Amino acid sequence: MANMDNDKTSISHVDAIESAPESDHSVHLKHVDSANEEIVQHLQTTGEEVGMTWRSTMAAISMGMCYNAYLFTLLIPPAILSYINADLGPDPRYTWITISWNLGGAMFVTIGGRLSDIFGRRYFFLAGASTLIIGSIISATGQSIEQMIAGGAIFGAGSGFLEMSFGAVQEIVPNRYRHVTIGLFDASSVIAQIMPLVTWVIIKYTFNWRIAYYCMIGFQAINLILLWFFYNPPSFREKQAEHGKSRSQLLREFDWVGLFLFVAGCTLFIVGVSWGGSLYPWTSATTLGPLIVGFMTLVGLGFYERYAPLKEPLFPPRLFRATRHFTVPMFVMAIGGMQYYSNATLWNRLSQLLYATDEISKGLYAEVLPLGSVIGGFVVAFSKKIGHQRWQVTGAVALQTACVGALATATIDNPVKSIILTFLVSLTTSINLLNGMVLVGFGIVYQEDIGTAAGLAGTSRLLAGAVATAIFSNVTNNKYAQALPAAVRANVETFNLPAATLAKLTAAAKAGTAAAYKAVPGITPAIQAAAALGNKQAYLTGAHLAYQVALAFGLCGVIAAFFIPSVDSRKYTKRTVAVQQQDRKALEEKKMAGAA
Repeated sequence: MANMDNDKTSISHVDAIESAPESDHSVHLKHVDSANEEIVQHLQTTGEEVGMTWRSTMAAISMGMCYNAYLFTLLIPPAILSYINADLGPDPRYTWITISWNLGGAMFVTIGGRLSDIFGRRYFFLAGASTLIIGSIISATGQSIEQMIAGGAIFGAGSGFLEMSFGAVQEIVPNRYRHVTIGLFDASSVIAQIMPLVTWVIIKYTFNWRIAYYCMIGFQAINLILLWFFYNPPSFREKQAEHGKSRSQLLREFDWVGLFLFVAGCTLFIVGVSWGGSLYPWTSATTLGPLIVGFMTLVGLGFYERYAPLKEPLFPPRLFRATRHFTVPMFVMAIGGMQYYSNATLWNRLSQLLYATDEISKGLYAEVLPLGSVIGGFVVAFSKKIGHQRWQVTGAVALQTACVGALATATIDNPVKSIILTFLVSLTTSINLLNGMVLVGFGIVYQEDIGTAAGLAGTSRLLAGAVATAIFSNVTNNKYAQALPAAVRANVETFNLPAATLAKLTAAAKAGTAAAYKAVPGITPAIQAAAALGNKQAYLTGAHLAYQVALAFGLCGVIAAFFIPSVDSRKYTKRTVAVQQQDRKALEEKKMAGAA
């Protein structure tokens, strides 16, 4: 693999012009860039023509289970984040339950992707599934916000390994089926997507949010069993037959310095972003120190990976040479991640506070984002038939950005508008991200790097999502804190409350619990209702500002999407890149019988 980095082939970046209508058998290009030609050549010679066998189908199903398992840990905590904080807190650090997930996922999806490219994927997936069981147990028994944050971090680590399924599911099916597979792969997530609703039903009838985590334990155990029996991709021994290196030699040659810089840079940067404006002022050394050091570490990592004489770099420079085929789709996916993961946190809090009336309605509102994602998967399943992926992604990002901007006009009395806009944000995000995953998989010269490529795409999306969640949460909470006293005061002005009582009422409105309101002297149902309305108005003011900030990021994504090329239909070959071990054995036996 080191020889790939030292390949003397010159790869230029001549802009490709959109291909004519695509088919499985021919393609007519007005202009072709040499990077694309090299990618096509490699796709036409890598792997074997084994078709969709029973084993590859079951392996793909096991990858779908991995995706659901990781979504369990992504969707359930944000849906009940405020409820957990009310039970175990209140603690201003409670948003770190989800931020720590994004941070862990962002790091481990790239680490796992790169290492599994070298050593084989099976045991990394098994390790990820086992880690999620541990995280589920820790969270189910959590007695403090700190323990829940620890559980979230463990979830992130395990989910990072399982998110490699975006790349792994593409390499275990024939190349011509990648779009339909990745679309159905995402649509299968309906299992996990209904969990926010199920979780709120559990809370309504048991008042025990921990049961949702016990459900997680059961599902993660089933996932581990399916992986063990049905996922058998090329082993290290098969990979070793190609590169001829031992495990110890590969470990010695691995880019451990790059790994350290990557982990340190990501951690410091996210910590700085998350602390700013919430725990510490943005101008404080406590915030600026890790923020600046983390950013500079990541910048230094880029130069180190590019110029250091590394045999097994963490980020192989060869991946980034096909700029339009790999780097640009990855950037557009990162913008999509910023929009989605910020909404995953913001929408739950917004809908529960403004529109929901009981636990069931909270669960139904929480299903708006998942519903968009599932339907988006079905749309992408037909992406190959539709063709012109460049315009599919551009249109999706443009509509997503428009809807995010429109959410800045959300009102308390019109939940339907907010539901429709949030659904469209999720739908278009799914179309962007899933198409992007296939584009990235088809955008690398060496399919042996697909784990690293999918890992980098996942890192860019999750890291951007973690940054966005931190930024938008801080923007919302800071504006909300500023607007709350004035909003409550304006709504209860006719009651002529003393200043001390007004301060206690404002604090009670922020807490939103019956016990907090009961502690306010002279509280009446009318005063409580007026204060609660002021609390909603203040939070909506903060959410409006967050959506306006998100709009600026979306506009960058729209511009970048114009530079994405559509899939050259010559890449839709019948070859499977990573043949299951038993299928390869059967193929070899068939070849030997034919030779005899």
